[in-house]
Parts: sequence; C-alpha cells; structure tokens
Amino acid sequence: MGSDERDLLLQNLRRLHLSHAARDLDEHLRQAAQLKVGHLGFLARVMEAEVLARTETGTQRRIEQARFPEIRRLEDYDFKFQPTLDRKQVLDLGELGFLDHAQSVLWLGPSGVGKTHLAIALGVRACSSGYAVRYVRAYELFRQLWAAMADNTLDQVLDEYADPDLLIIDDLTHSPRKPQEDYAAVFYELVQRRHRRGSFIVSTNLGFTDWGPALGTAALVTPALDRLIEAAHIITFPPDAPSYRAHRHDPPGRLPPDRHVRRRRRARARR
Repeated sequence: MGSDERDLLLQNLRRLHLSHAARDLDEHLRQAAQLKVGHLGFLARVMEAEVLARTETGTQRRIEQARFPEIRRLEDYDFKFQPTLDRKQVLDLGELGFLDHAQSVLWLGPSGVGKTHLAIALGVRACSSGYAVRYVRAYELFRQLWAAMADNTLDQVLDEYADPDLLIIDDLTHSPRKPQEDYAAVFYELVQRRHRRGSFIVSTNLGFTDWGPALGTAALVTPALDRLIEAAHIITFPPDAPSYRAHRHDPPGRLPPDRHVRRRRRARARR
C-alpha cells in the first residue's frame, strides 16, 4: 500500500471513529504483508480487531461505572470450601438468565462465607455481557436515600439506582441506624421502582425476619420483601458454614479508596 493510500485510509478510519483500527493500522498492514493476506482477509482482520477492542473498552467502562470495591470472578471461587453450596446453581446464575427476566439473587449466610465475592463476580460477568451494573454497600445506600429524602432529592437518587440492569446491595446487616432513620420506607420505594424492571443481588447475614428490625418499620419491609423475593434465586449458607476468607489462596490486597476519600485527596492536591 502506497503512502498516499495509507494516509487516506488512516484519515477515513478516524472519520468513521474506528479509533482502534486507526491506531493499529501499521501493525495490521505489517501482519497482512507477512501472511500474504488478500484485501478481503485484511479488511476482516481489521474489523475483527476493532470489534474486540471496542468490546473490551465497553466492558472496562461498565466495570468502572459499577464502582466495585474490588474485582472478583466466579472462576476464582473455591467451591470445595463450601460443600453445601450448589456449584451448578451458582454457575447457572453465571449464565445471567436471571437478568433477562428481571429476577433477583439473594445470598444469605454468616460473615466470611464468600457472599460478597459471589455477588461481585456475577456483577463483573454482567458487565462483560453488556449489562449496566451498580454496586453499593447497604449502609451507604440507605444513608444516601435517607439524606436525599431530607433535601427533596429522593426521586433523583431513586432514579439513579433504579436505572441499571443490575443493582448489587452488599452487606445488609444491623447498621448503626438512629431510631428516627426509617430506612424501610426508602427501601420499599427503591424495590417498588425496580420491581419487574431490573434485578437485585443482595448479600446479607440476616434472616428475613431480621430485616424489619434492621431497617425500620416492619410494615414497609414486608411488602418490599414480597416483591424482592418474587421468583428470586435464594441461596442460603448454613449458620456453621466455614469462613471462606481464611482459606483464600490469594491474599487480599489493599482496596482502592472510596470516592469520598478520592475527592478529599484531590481537594488537598489543588491547595
């Protein structure tokens, strides 16, 4: 390919916003010459590389938007340390059919059994398959919703959490809730907005009868639970299930700072 033809091709690739193909054009040309690929084969290779690069970029963008505290994958979960866990059921969930039917997944069991790992792993797989995902810890979510109700921005925040295909609420437990903070009301509104429209994944060390005391008004928790568990996949670990953390082969590294810490650090850096 002559220099003028190359420059014109490069210009047109950029006009068509085929950024990956434009960036790697010289490498594609080199490989085509080395392998003696014809024009059709060259075009097919360039387009395939562009599609793969865009898919990877999209996946990474969705993972960043999900705000996972760390990346976990189903392939990394060691099922032999939880013999009561139905491996086939978990791997079937990894096929993500529950998302297409707006069903939810609830992980119930004691601390340390790998509920967060599995919740994040399903979320990462969903990101890789093109679904919009949002992860949030239960306490952070309820505090944010309660504060939004006080400053009349509740509808806006509810819309934010109602929008993704999958909302992961991690670590629902007995949080330091003040008596006047009735999280049950905002929880009900959130579940109602997502009901049959989007999926939840919830991990908790509470039985269903404990959700009322943990969140507030039991009369509002009950209808929220009714909607949440409708056609849900409920996986319960036994109370004496061994701690998964104690048997992890990969020692946990330092987690990235949350967005509030990052914001404070940026503010200090600008001073």
